[in-house]
Amino acid sequence: MFETWEELEEAIKGCKKCKLCNGRRNIVFGTGDKNADIMFIGEGPGADEDIQGEPFVGKAGKLMNMAFETLGIDREKVYIANIVKCRPPSNRNPEDDEARCLFRLFKKSSNAS
Repeated sequence: MFETWEELEEAIKGCKKCKLCNGRRNIVFGTGDKNADIMFIGEGPGADEDIQGEPFVGKAGKLMNMAFETLGIDREKVYIANIVKCRPPSNRNPEDDEARCLFRLFKKSSNAS
């Protein structure tokens, strides 16, 4: 198992376990409070997220920010991530095998300890 968020992020940075790595500019890990009680999970990063390396910074992020403001939620006090950490081509939904890749990374890590 990973001991720190930094170890987990470092393992994901070099991930080439699925075909999504071929088209990515950046890994889109997650943002916000890693100890938050609330986590929002999207399907996959879009073009803006791939460029900036941060989830929900594009059109969907602006909508999310408006919803947070309306609900009185501070974006910095929640954790936001995606199922996959690389942008699917043409913003399609992640395929099942792509979504399972990171799960296998975690499973391998927990079996090693």
